Amino acid sequence: MNENMIKAIESLKEALAQSDELKAYNAAKDAYDSDETLKKQINEYNVQASILETEGRKPEEERDSALVESISARLRDLYDSISESKALADMRQAEAALSEIVSAINDAVRFTIEPEAANCTHDCSTCGGCH
Repeated sequence: MNENMIKAIESLKEALAQSDELKAYNAAKDAYDSDETLKKQINEYNVQASILETEGRKPEEERDSALVESISARLRDLYDSISESKALADMRQAEAALSEIVSAINDAVRFTIEPEAANCTHDCSTCGGCH
C-alpha cells in the first residue's frame, strides 16, 4: 500500500468519524447498551427460547404441553415488548443509515477495481457476463 492510499484511508476514517450517521450510531448504541430493562428482557427471551427448544426436542409423549404453552406465551410477550423498545428502534435505524455509507464505500472500491460492475443491471440478459 502506498503513502497516498494510506493518507486517503486516514482521511476517510476522519470523515466517517465526523459524520452524523456514525455519531447517531454511537449514541444509539450507547443508549441500547445502557438500557437495563431491555437487556433483562433479551436475556430472559434467550433463556426461555432455550428451554422451549430443549422441550421441543423431546419426543411428543414426553413433552410438557403446559410448559410449552406457558413459555410460548411469555416469549410472545417478551418479543412484543422488546420490539416496541425505543432503544432498539433507534439502534436499527442508526445501523441502517450507517450501513448505507459502508455499502457506498464498498461499492466505490469495488467499482474502481472492477469498473464493469458499476453497469450491472442485475438482469443477466443485458450483460456480456460478469464472470
